[in-house]
Amino acid sequence: MEELGIRKSMRLSDGREIFYRTSFKENRPPRETPLIVLNNGLVCGNAWWYYTIKLFDSIGIPYLMHEYRGHFDGNYLKDKKKINFQQFANDLEEILDAIDAEKVVMVGHSMGVNVTLHYLFSRPEKVLAVALISGTPIAPGEHLFNFKYAKHLLPLLFIDNPVKNLIFNQLWQTSLYNPLALKLVHVLGTDPERVPAKIIKWYMKDLASIDFRVFVQLVREMENFNVVKDLQKINIPSLVVGGTKDPLCPLPLQKMLHENLKGSEFLIIPGSRHVPQIDNPELVNGRILSLLKKVS
Repeated sequence: MEELGIRKSMRLSDGREIFYRTSFKENRPPRETPLIVLNNGLVCGNAWWYYTIKLFDSIGIPYLMHEYRGHFDGNYLKDKKKINFQQFANDLEEILDAIDAEKVVMVGHSMGVNVTLHYLFSRPEKVLAVALISGTPIAPGEHLFNFKYAKHLLPLLFIDNPVKNLIFNQLWQTSLYNPLALKLVHVLGTDPERVPAKIIKWYMKDLASIDFRVFVQLVREMENFNVVKDLQKINIPSLVVGGTKDPLCPLPLQKMLHENLKGSEFLIIPGSRHVPQIDNPELVNGRILSLLKKVS
């Protein structure tokens, strides 16, 4: 797959080198249109934004995506204590301040919704609007897979055993070559009839490059997530997007997000799974553009 955006890097205040991608070569984004910030989901790369970026590039909308700590550079042990939603939002804050981004529109997918909301709560004056795709305001718990006992099974994932970690990491890193893993991505995330195999393979390649312990740590972080009360303080244009066949963040969670965001729009996509911007790119991207027009 071709590269999306221009890859750049900077040193954060703690000395950590962080990478991000932008649509613009300059150090600062253009001022004519608000900068759109795309926040990735749990252990995701840029594959799920493929159609969104292609559209933005074609009509000249400036965007930025940043690579979360511990994801693609093999620095899990170095970053272990700083792999959490708030730290990701803090890193993003440093990046946006460094490039002198005045106002932004935040678009988060899945765990990227968590990062988006943490940034919004920290710097509300900089965020003009938000689009929250396949996200949740609380720990998924018993909603996960629409299975009420799911929350009781998750602790098995958190058992810190060297043998378990070795086996799981090996399975994780070879998932690209496992047809069962490919099938699982389709069942949980995308519609195989709509999404080209090249995009799925791109996602799987990115996934395999991440340490399995990053995934475990962020799932554990999700277990303590609850921002319902904070959402009620937000009063900016907002879009919530959810698919009726999403097993990871089922529709009741999307509805809860919508009901607690004052004046938010709610786009429900029949038949869509966890990645509607890939399953139904024209519909989702069209609504993101409509949101952008409201604040431009």
